[in-house]
Order: sequence, then C-alpha cells, then structure tokens
Amino acid sequence: MDTTTMVIIGVTIALLIGGAYFFVRYRKTKLEELFIQVYETSKQVPKQKKNSFLLLMFKEAMSAKKKSDNIMTKLNNKKYLEAQMVKMTHILKDPSKVKDKNMKKALHVLKDYHVWEKEKKTLNKASKQKAS
Repeated sequence: MDTTTMVIIGVTIALLIGGAYFFVRYRKTKLEELFIQVYETSKQVPKQKKNSFLLLMFKEAMSAKKKSDNIMTKLNNKKYLEAQMVKMTHILKDPSKVKDKNMKKALHVLKDYHVWEKEKKTLNKASKQKAS
C-alpha cells in the first residue's frame, strides 16, 4: 500500500468516527428534550395512570415522524385516550407479548426514562440540600 491509500483510509476512518460521535450526541440531546417534555406533561396525570400515559406518549413519539398535529388531536379525544390507556396497561402487565417494533422501542425508552427521572430527582434533592 502506498501513502495516499493509507491517508485516504485514515481520513475515512476519522470521518466515520466523527460522524458516529455526532450522531450519538444528537440522538442523546433529542432524547433528553423528549424526556423533559414528557416529564412536564406527565405532571398533570394521576399517579396510578402515569406509566400507561408515559408508554402512550413514547409510543406516539416513536410511531409518528411528522404527524404531530394528528397526535395532538388524537390525545385530545377522551375516548381514544382512555382506550389507549387500557391497552398500555395491558402491555405493561405483560411486555413479553409485544410484537410491534415501535412498541418494543417505546418500552425500552420508558425504561430509560425511569432511569433519567431517578437521576433528575436525586440531582434536584442534592441541589436543594446545597442551597439550604
């Protein structure tokens, strides 16, 4: 191999690593924004329905790419929302029966959200203790 081939391979590898780094960083920031938005929205939901609501929100976020107006009209419909909440409750009781790819992603994001929420609460407690 000559020098130009080695340089081309080196530059290509560096670009791939840089692209992967920025992709992971971009995805992490978008997921953080989603978690913050869902956290604020879930404050209005009763505690017994919170997990079902969170799963519904993540399912809608995973399935809808550019249909945000359609999602909001669906979520404002009480009958649709109640039916989906019942469905999410059944899924949460036995997640092993889920075959839908988007629902599996939503369940995984829900687990990540619970970890994020615990970290957020511990950071809030630590900042409150430092303040007092």
